[in-house]
Amino acid sequence: MKESEYTMFENYWKEKIEYDTNKSNNMVEMISPSDLPLFNNSILFKNIEDRNSMTDVELRLFIENSFLSIINNIFNHNQNTYVKYVKAFEDPRFLNAFIDVLQNMKYFETDVIIKCNLLAYHYITSDERLKNKEITKLMIKMSSIVNHNNSIKLKKFNLPENLENILLLARYSDFNISISIKRVNLLMITSPILYDMLDINEYEASDYSVNFLANLLFELYPSDQWIYVLPYFMVDVLPDYDENNPQTMWITPEVESMNSALNLAVLKILDEKIDDSMMLERLLYSYAEGYNILNYRMPTRFSFQSISFEYERLSKVIYNLKDQGIYVP
Repeated sequence: MKESEYTMFENYWKEKIEYDTNKSNNMVEMISPSDLPLFNNSILFKNIEDRNSMTDVELRLFIENSFLSIINNIFNHNQNTYVKYVKAFEDPRFLNAFIDVLQNMKYFETDVIIKCNLLAYHYITSDERLKNKEITKLMIKMSSIVNHNNSIKLKKFNLPENLENILLLARYSDFNISISIKRVNLLMITSPILYDMLDINEYEASDYSVNFLANLLFELYPSDQWIYVLPYFMVDVLPDYDENNPQTMWITPEVESMNSALNLAVLKILDEKIDDSMMLERLLYSYAEGYNILNYRMPTRFSFQSISFEYERLSKVIYNLKDQGIYVP
């Protein structure tokens, strides 16, 4: 081969190698990790473990391209993988990059909202000795970002921002609505901020406080959700205060008063806000059927059979069901 031909061949070969290399990289960039979940999980976990080898730009790009895979694997059932995986969210650099990606998203599926809140809730409520203040603030920030659209609905209540954030975090902190209801109830009855806003004292709940709580609860749980909300709310019973029982020391007169206000708020929702009488009847029928057929034998917050006649519409539906042989406990 002549020297000129050799040089041409060598140049061609170098260009081909360069082209193939670039083409390979482009193909990798075009394939989203979420498109190949079975193949990608091991690579995903490996990249998360090796995150410190990435630049800030690379880390953000990795999270952006792998976002759905990261979300879908937050609560992976493999315990060994889970621990390493969740620990990444306790790394401020990783969590800041994750939040940066969230801030540039315009819409969040319910699955994403709940998983981010669930992650934040478990961290925020963990043992104080295991928590880091910076991570706690970042977790709350992450929660507030995914809850932004829902927070708009609460602006009319003029809640302090921190209470609004924690309330929404609790509301969307689990896929199991019974758990979120318990968390929201507990937050409401123990919130000194709400005590001050609603002038809660140890004697009785005002009409204003009942109306406020009814409107707030109905914003958190719209009418179509009450068929699921009511049964779990009713069996979430506040224990009696017992001075000999250390586990009831947190039950102050203010807690009891706020809990009573919540009971009245739920009655108000059922009587006034579930405006479709057929829906109200189906709701109470479903609650009664579930309670009676499953034979819970559990205490409830109050008995629907003993409510005041001032709840005229609600009372009428209860008596109509009784005439049909359906007892609403």
